[in-house]
Amino acid sequence: MMAAEHQEPSASYAMESNALTNADHSADDANDTDKEPGGGKRWALNPEPKRRNILNRKRAEQEAFNVWIEENQEALTSSVNKLVVDGDEFRTLMRDFKNERIIANPRDYQLELFELAKKQNTIAVLDTGSGKTLIAALLLRWIIQNELVDRAQELPKRISVFLVDKVALVFQQHAVLECNLDFPVEKLCGDDMLENEPREIWDRVIENNMAVVCTAEVLNQGLHRSYIRMDQINLLVFDEAHHTKKNHPYARIIKDFYAEMDDSKPRPRIFGMTASPVDAHVDPQIAVAELEALLHSRIATIADPVVFQHGSARARNELSVEYPKKKKDWDTDLSRALKQLVGDNGLLRKCFAFTSTAAAELGPWCADRYWQLLFGDGNAGFTLESRTERELLRAADYLKGAGVHVDKVREARKLVEEHDLGRPRLSADLLSSKVICLYKILCDQFKGVNHNRRCIVFVRQRNVASLLADLLQQPEMRIPGLEPAALMGGGRTESSLDGARVSYRDQVRTLVKFKNGDVNCLFATSVAEEGLDIPDCNVVIRFDPSNTLIQYIQSRGRARQEDSVYIHMLEKGNHEHREKVALMKQNEGALRRFLENLPEDRKLTGSTFNMDYFLRKERNQRQYTVPETGAKLNYKQSLLYLAAFVASLPHPPEAVPTASYVITAVPGGFQCEVILPGSSPIRSATGRVHASKAVAKCSAAYEMCLQLFKNKYLDEHLRPVFTKQLPAMRSARLALSSKQTQYDMRIKPEIWSRLGEPQELYVTVLTLENPAALGRPSTPLLLLTREPIHKMAPFPLFFGNGSSTPAACIPVRGCLSVDEAQLQGLTAFTLTVFKDVFSKEYDATAAQLPYFLAPSRLHHDHDFRSLPDPSAVIDWATVQLVRQNEHIAYRLDEPHDDDFFRDKFVADCYDGARKFFLKRRRADMKPTDLVPAGVVAPSHRAWSKAGNERSVLNWSFASWSKLSTYRTLQQDQPVVEAELLPVRRNLLDDKPADRPFAPETCFIVLEPMRISPLPVRVVAMIYTLPSILHRLEASLIAMDACKKIGLAEIRPDLALEAFTKDGDGTDEAQERDAEKAVTKAGMGNNYERLEFLGDCILKMATTISVVTLLPEKAELDYHVERMLMICNRNLFNNALELHLEEHIRSMAFDRRSWYPQGLTLKRGKRADGSASKHVLADKTIADVCEALIGAAYLTGRDRSGDPATRFDLAIRAVTYLVRNSHHPMTSWSQYYAAYSAPSWATAPATPPQLDMADRFAARLGYRFRHPRLLRSAFQHPSYPTMYERLPSYQCLEFLGDALLDMACVEFLFDAYPGADPEWLTEHKMAMVSNQFLGCLAVYLGFHRAMQHVSPQVQRQIVDYAAEVEDALQAAREDAGRKGSADPEKDFARDFWVVLSQPPKCLPDVVEAYIGAVFVDSGYDFGRVREFLEKHVLPFFGDPRLSSVRCECTG
Repeated sequence: MMAAEHQEPSASYAMESNALTNADHSADDANDTDKEPGGGKRWALNPEPKRRNILNRKRAEQEAFNVWIEENQEALTSSVNKLVVDGDEFRTLMRDFKNERIIANPRDYQLELFELAKKQNTIAVLDTGSGKTLIAALLLRWIIQNELVDRAQELPKRISVFLVDKVALVFQQHAVLECNLDFPVEKLCGDDMLENEPREIWDRVIENNMAVVCTAEVLNQGLHRSYIRMDQINLLVFDEAHHTKKNHPYARIIKDFYAEMDDSKPRPRIFGMTASPVDAHVDPQIAVAELEALLHSRIATIADPVVFQHGSARARNELSVEYPKKKKDWDTDLSRALKQLVGDNGLLRKCFAFTSTAAAELGPWCADRYWQLLFGDGNAGFTLESRTERELLRAADYLKGAGVHVDKVREARKLVEEHDLGRPRLSADLLSSKVICLYKILCDQFKGVNHNRRCIVFVRQRNVASLLADLLQQPEMRIPGLEPAALMGGGRTESSLDGARVSYRDQVRTLVKFKNGDVNCLFATSVAEEGLDIPDCNVVIRFDPSNTLIQYIQSRGRARQEDSVYIHMLEKGNHEHREKVALMKQNEGALRRFLENLPEDRKLTGSTFNMDYFLRKERNQRQYTVPETGAKLNYKQSLLYLAAFVASLPHPPEAVPTASYVITAVPGGFQCEVILPGSSPIRSATGRVHASKAVAKCSAAYEMCLQLFKNKYLDEHLRPVFTKQLPAMRSARLALSSKQTQYDMRIKPEIWSRLGEPQELYVTVLTLENPAALGRPSTPLLLLTREPIHKMAPFPLFFGNGSSTPAACIPVRGCLSVDEAQLQGLTAFTLTVFKDVFSKEYDATAAQLPYFLAPSRLHHDHDFRSLPDPSAVIDWATVQLVRQNEHIAYRLDEPHDDDFFRDKFVADCYDGARKFFLKRRRADMKPTDLVPAGVVAPSHRAWSKAGNERSVLNWSFASWSKLSTYRTLQQDQPVVEAELLPVRRNLLDDKPADRPFAPETCFIVLEPMRISPLPVRVVAMIYTLPSILHRLEASLIAMDACKKIGLAEIRPDLALEAFTKDGDGTDEAQERDAEKAVTKAGMGNNYERLEFLGDCILKMATTISVVTLLPEKAELDYHVERMLMICNRNLFNNALELHLEEHIRSMAFDRRSWYPQGLTLKRGKRADGSASKHVLADKTIADVCEALIGAAYLTGRDRSGDPATRFDLAIRAVTYLVRNSHHPMTSWSQYYAAYSAPSWATAPATPPQLDMADRFAARLGYRFRHPRLLRSAFQHPSYPTMYERLPSYQCLEFLGDALLDMACVEFLFDAYPGADPEWLTEHKMAMVSNQFLGCLAVYLGFHRAMQHVSPQVQRQIVDYAAEVEDALQAAREDAGRKGSADPEKDFARDFWVVLSQPPKCLPDVVEAYIGAVFVDSGYDFGRVREFLEKHVLPFFGDPRLSSVRCECTG
């Protein structure tokens, strides 16, 4: 049933609207209008002057082209490359541009109006939404800056006054100005004057502020009482200036004070703002003349009002809808009963007056619903009794039946409560024809449940707004997709349902819901027509007709969305309604024609001129000829070439990119600056001074085209080629393939290749910090090399069962001179180690060995670093013993005491894997005894065959097949209890897959064994040699690479970490499926943390260098130059040239490859040689380069106590690895040494710039030496550089972005040493995210200091700042509820996480400020750290930091 009701109204509404639209045509034919399809209107403009010497054929071509453009508009805007064309297409395009007027940017008109307002009193007549408030803000800033100059000269203080007509607008406009002016701005309204002494208030305002926003009456009273004088005001801004008439406070201020000023005193500048200078039924010409005379100003309006509509792509349809004639006024039964009961109550007089019309206007259900809401719980019902008592008391009638009146009110409330109102439905018995018609219109407009639609229904009375909103909230009347609410002004009427004043905060709450989409249909009184910042709407409905032209223009101005509709609801047969609409349109047409016919000096032309006329008048125009092609660039053609280039820039399909021209009067004529969209590689250029604005504009376009050509963004035929180059530049970082390639891998370090018989050796002690973890006594082992070995950081060895110890390689000071005998002893000892312990028998001389091994006579706990002589550490006695005894003799026929069978190392002669430590002789056992249970079984096959005897004798023989070779097998030889030593070699793996390292008890006979001369304590340490030597060699190989590229100072442990890749597969594959990534154990730390750090250092270093060495480049050029240096392709190529890929450690410990190479192996297994190759992804090699930079930074940081030099080694690494002329620096100091301060930064600062520096120093603690640098950090790209001869913040933002990244990474890296790169990346991204930095900008007040001329930016900043302030206030209130002693400071700092994304310019200015501080301080990175610690880290001190996840847009 309800679905049918919702479908039916739409159909009937459509029929009504079509019929009514057709009916409107006859009434509108008399008006000077043209019809738009769908019933809309387009006002006819005065005909343009005919162009001379244009043939009819040319006109026909132009019309055909215009038709083609309209038909192909979507295709033309669907591709960013639509105007990158070649050959004939480009010539055709140029011809068509000549026939089409180049679209002017709305900003041109705003800036021209700003320039005009600086010179004279001005009334800006611009449509709603065209940026009038922005112009006022620009003018206020300019006036205040001049005021600062005056105050610097000790002139009397003056302030600017922004006047509004309503209290609510005081708060709104104050919020807008606070967001756009970094100066103290006060707000005043009538309540402030009642609560405090007015003179003190005005004195404080003048003393402490630069501007004040107040109602006109507040200023009027202040002037009358001489709390403030007109000569203390430097600017008067009249918001909605059309109110200046008769005895309005606007008019009284001008008549009584401005006009009466003594000419000797300075008068304030006047700036008025209005959408229409006419707000009554008067002749527009008379109204304009009166308004100009009253405000002592001249009206300025745009010569071509269509430009704003084009800039925002708005298309409005205006139509009328008729509803059946309503019934005459009447009272419902409930109203009549109440009138009999309490009709004499004065408080209800207006209530009865309303309901007497409401039944006819809205329907009986709404009229009775009014009483229900009025007397209902939670509203005025319970207060009517007390209000009645107060009213009687005030009238001195309290004793004359007061109780009776109060009882009647209570009885009336009971009557309402008992009344059966029923449920509403779409019926003429319950609702008026007008309400039913409105309901049908809304059903049609909100069909499809498009939640993005916005609608305003304008009504005259507050109660009507409340009742209509209430009606559509009833379940039976709900329209899918429509969320209603009422928006009313701050007045208070006795008949109002709320019974109290609506505050500005209430209005803001409603508007915030409207903006967010929680509410999408407002039932509003005239408060929504002007002043309030309301989102653009799709639908605007006049439930009650407009009474004045200004109401019509302003309410219609709310419909600014594309394809919006403006609907008049007219009563059928009501000629007064029709005449009102017709009169409004007629008056608007007359007003527009009047404004169009204003003298040329009162119209804003933007940058649209009759170019041919002005170019013919002025000589000395420049021309450039391209040498290769002969293509010519002159003043006139430059406009066309530049328009083609701008149109080729990447842009959203719905936008039309245009160039902005800012023309300023200068000595000698005019000078123009052209500003291109943000996607342009070059943003602005300034032309030369010319006598006319037109030629000045051409000059700016000419300069820009020259820059584009010189930077190769225009080709030799002056065609745009930038968008062709851009994709290639953007893909440079992604140019590396994901393929894997096999490369050579170094197995041994360079030091092992330098052979020959040594005369001197260097001693390195291999020792354990916790030798008990080994499980048996041991002594350190000595490694003797021909060259000194660097000191290594300790690394862990794992023995299983939770037992581990750090191993250390400690170089001993000095060198050891060795004679022939000592050298032979060391050679014999080394070869014996490999033969007896590792079953590798080499045939080698001392000259062939890469290193030597020796036992230590000192224990692990000795301080080896303090040894005066390396020879003192060597156990020469053991060396000689080993040299003289290849093995210890053992004869079965000779007796041996029990001590002989203790603490000896023996090896199986037939199985090199079996090694033993002897523990004791077992006299209680015989060789023929069975092996006790629990002894590990031998690996030979015979043992596992059924029927074979498992005796001690058989267990001891590794090869039973050789038993026949023994003439006699002594059955009575001693049995020895021994420990079978583990075969495990990799002690670097903390989770080994093979057997534990601990020895296992067994029982053997010594007949098949060979007893080694190596002491057990020495052998115990030798078993750690493979792992220690593997790690040492890996470190040496990494250091070989560092030495090769001039970075020998890098700490060895960091060098090894930088070259270690411990995962299989490409980095991309591991990132896609981290759970399946295979990590090789025992390799130590991989390069990922260092790569994370090095990547940030690389970005910072190259950013500083390009900004320093290329000061005149555009931001895009900086990005490209930096990208060419830091891209993975560049790092990869440079790494291959240096053969760094050979040094990468991608393989874990290999038990076959740790042995020395190049020796003749007489006995033992040989390595297969496969370990000399490895497979790497291209990106891995590039990542290692970044990791090396990170290692260099950490080395320099730890070794340098001077903060200024801690980056030096990293900077040298960057230079060696990027190999680019734009980064030649090898130390931090060279950055600033190469910096040459631009003249714009060092020029003398103006008083406003000095004032800004003072205010920032007081707020943030850093005082700028060059205030103009600070000013530049807050200059938006839309702000013309000509105004203060300063560049925009883009270069400083580019620099500050890299600096802040580095500071955050440095902090996280140090504060969380165990955090993995993914965690570090997530938290760094949160700290530098646009979401956080935008909030920080508002928190620090940066948004108020930004200079821009963009209405969009202004609105975005105001909205976002309000959101931040609300969230901040909520966080403080929450802290107060939780018992915080100082909630203003002690509150949850993570409130920013829930905020929406900020305007991009806000995080930009934070980064630009950091960049400016860095440059101003002489490249002092410590200042960046201070900013981080003082302003950023307080927001991340909460442990919940670990849960923060934010998107990064920048």
